[in-house]
Amino acid sequence: MQETADDIVASVLATAGARVSTGDFSTRRIAQLTGLSQTLVSRAVRRIRGGGAPQPPVGGGSTVRRQLVRLRVEYPRIVLAAAPEPMSGAMTGESPHAAGPRHAVQRRAAAVMAALWVSGAAAWRAEAQDASPEPLRPPTPGAAQVVWDPAAGQWEDFLAAAAELLRDCTFSAEAIPGQLLDLLARRAGQGLHGVDFIRSSAQPGRYEQVFDSHPLAVAEYPAPGRSAASRWLPRTALSATEQIAVALRKEMISQGFGAGDRIVPAHFARRLRLPAGAVRTAMRQLADDGLLDSSGSGFRVPSLSGTDVVDLYAARLQVGTVILRGCAAQPRHRLLPARLALGALEAAARQGSRADVGEADLRFQQELADASGLQQSARSFHALTLRLRMFISVLQLDYSPAVDRLVGDGRRLLSAVLEQRGEDAVRIWRSKLDDAVRHMSALAPDTFDAALWARLTR
Repeated sequence: MQETADDIVASVLATAGARVSTGDFSTRRIAQLTGLSQTLVSRAVRRIRGGGAPQPPVGGGSTVRRQLVRLRVEYPRIVLAAAPEPMSGAMTGESPHAAGPRHAVQRRAAAVMAALWVSGAAAWRAEAQDASPEPLRPPTPGAAQVVWDPAAGQWEDFLAAAAELLRDCTFSAEAIPGQLLDLLARRAGQGLHGVDFIRSSAQPGRYEQVFDSHPLAVAEYPAPGRSAASRWLPRTALSATEQIAVALRKEMISQGFGAGDRIVPAHFARRLRLPAGAVRTAMRQLADDGLLDSSGSGFRVPSLSGTDVVDLYAARLQVGTVILRGCAAQPRHRLLPARLALGALEAAARQGSRADVGEADLRFQQELADASGLQQSARSFHALTLRLRMFISVLQLDYSPAVDRLVGDGRRLLSAVLEQRGEDAVRIWRSKLDDAVRHMSALAPDTFDAALWARLTR
């Protein structure tokens, strides 16, 4: 029972973001969220913070403590580094509801440890190469660092060393910055590959954050498995076809691809280090699903009309209505992954890019679908989501003006289904899609047909 509690609590802490320092993530509130006893939750937090040890030792009384300066995840290695910092004595820049300085830093350390706990990196030992990469120099003179290298050590030893490093962090908000915690929250459930947090040595309080919003599992690093620790997190397993669709969407965003532009399979085969035949087969599947246009000369980015947008959203509205009614009849524990996905959406809204916010909202919606207990509807909803992601990329949608509304809609939807108010959830869903379809149709090449939308959805 304690091991299960550890995994559940680790999932909650990993998706908390900077808010982990507030009363929303006290042991009492986590117990209420998860249905676990407060005793189990308290013990789990201690074990996670201690790297698996039941009672982590108390940090020493050094007059010089540390601040986290680097967290880098690049398969098959994870690096944490901390540099000396004089004790500041108090937290700064925190929420008025934050815990005291010592407890707040301990919670932040627990959140970092939880992200490692659920990352799936423990399984990298089976995939590691015989030859270890060249050793990394500490990023700052005098910095201490710990490294997970499956060819040279044990996961349990790495967790224990990481816990000790974090225990030496000074009692200051900047010791473990909220920007890093929000970054980890956005990546929870996807593995941490590509995360590279660097503290600027030239400008105190400034950070350089480099990470890939949609890392590809194929030929790059092992995808996080559905281990006990990760099964509570939002699901992110992708088929090869879906991964190629992700790469296509990224190319559209970064290279400015638009409707009608030619897609060259060989380019993606080289980029993903996949056989050209496999990429072409996946693209044919995308074309069959309407996500690409196919002709004798190859593949092109599809053209979209306002009618296409209305059609897609009308289908999502109807399937989503069935799903929300199903969710409202489910026991509360079935909705834990959706609650954690909402936390990732909130983290993305605070620190993420427009692409992060949109993707986090779609992940939250899919978690609701999976929690409904209606497998056919959930699969249909997933297929519609793949199409919607492509539409978003083709139309180059900017979610930044709608961030607050997306988060507010998510909170209201989750509250309604948790309280078994299915029809209220349906009304919120309808209003959300009314807003979305008008926004998307405004960017489509022809005029939004309000009469068609009303005819299909009323």
